Amino acid sequence: MENKIIDAYMNYVLENGEQPASVYAFAKKLKIKEGEFYQYFSSFEAIENDFAMKKFYSIIETLNADTEIYGKYGAEEKFSALLYSWTQTLRDNRSFVQFLEKKEHMAKPIPGYFKSLKEDFHKWADSILAEGIENNEVVSRQFISDRYADALFLQFTFIHKFWLKDNSKDFEKTDAAIEKSVRLAFDLIGQSAFDSALDFGKFIFSNRS
Repeated sequence: MENKIIDAYMNYVLENGEQPASVYAFAKKLKIKEGEFYQYFSSFEAIENDFAMKKFYSIIETLNADTEIYGKYGAEEKFSALLYSWTQTLRDNRSFVQFLEKKEHMAKPIPGYFKSLKEDFHKWADSILAEGIENNEVVSRQFISDRYADALFLQFTFIHKFWLKDNSKDFEKTDAAIEKSVRLAFDLIGQSAFDSALDFGKFIFSNRS
């Protein structure tokens, strides 16, 4: 019944360009009692959040199952794989996600339907960042490392929104954006010019005359 409700909601908004007038009206159209709807979802927004969560976990499960390739990836490659998989997987539901964005006027930096996803994304990001620190791919920095997962989530959201507005053939521009943005992100959180500048700054400060 849960998947039936999700599918019916998606079909409704795509065919009508708006949410149902009420849960009652939607349940009646689905030929179930309103109370049965609430056994699975508290609101239409809960359906939207569940949609994003299900897509995310489906991708993570698929990636983790590929122990031969994905299992040997470092943090940067795992993050790239997630972004590529996310935009590939959502292609069949792009019109629905565009509806969700239009409903929010594309203005929010973090979409409302990512509300439930954010916490679980952070847990996943923390795990790959920990692996990256362990293999020296990512540098642990005082007061900054705790914000790495936030930065990756903002990047995930940026790529998501970029893809929704991308009109290039086969979303080639999105693929390029993923490649360039991930490289930049891991240049910044890895051993980089930032560390050299910081070390030099500390040296200058400690050797002031």
